[in-house]
Amino acid sequence: MHQESIILYGSGSPLIVEFEELCLKNNVKIIAVVNNIKDQKSESGLTELEIDGNALLRFKGYGFICPFFTPHNRLSAVNEALNAGLEPFPLLNDKNNDLPARFENGVGCFINKGVVIGAASRIGNYVLINRSASIGHHFTCDDFVSIGPGVTAGGNVTIGRGASVGTGAVILPKIHIGRHAIVGAGAVVTKDVADHCLVLGNPAIVKRTNENQF
Repeated sequence: MHQESIILYGSGSPLIVEFEELCLKNNVKIIAVVNNIKDQKSESGLTELEIDGNALLRFKGYGFICPFFTPHNRLSAVNEALNAGLEPFPLLNDKNNDLPARFENGVGCFINKGVVIGAASRIGNYVLINRSASIGHHFTCDDFVSIGPGVTAGGNVTIGRGASVGTGAVILPKIHIGRHAIVGAGAVVTKDVADHCLVLGNPAIVKRTNENQF
């Protein structure tokens, strides 16, 4: 893979400007922004491609990363990119973040500014951790998890595939967040959250079932 170059996949996402800044900090050249959201334009001014697998084929072998916060949208974009022969960029991470020496990450992950992650933690593939999240030791999350800005998670928290944790949520130690679950912004999670549940409030309670299962 062309480690020095990258395709930003998902023009129209507000997070695109954060990706551009991290690429500059990491000396990663952005060679194209893929516009796969109809009727939306990138604020970046970079080259945009249409939603066309044939157009992407000329970049076969280049790395890509996708800024969508919603796991479902990220999955769709990832599948489109992989089908076009692109390869997931291993990890785009702000160099000033405090990551542990024993940190395991999958491919296609994005860790924004101001993030602290405790010792012996690991994340799956295509995980997005947004600004100023503070995560305790032995944290584990599966593929396509999204963690919003300012989230605080205690030690030994686990998060299942495709789950989302909203801005400013607090997760107590040893809590498990189930697959495709949604933790609302500002929620305080004091007990395990079952698969496919939306929880809100302080303490967080189940409001409905989340039918999104990719």
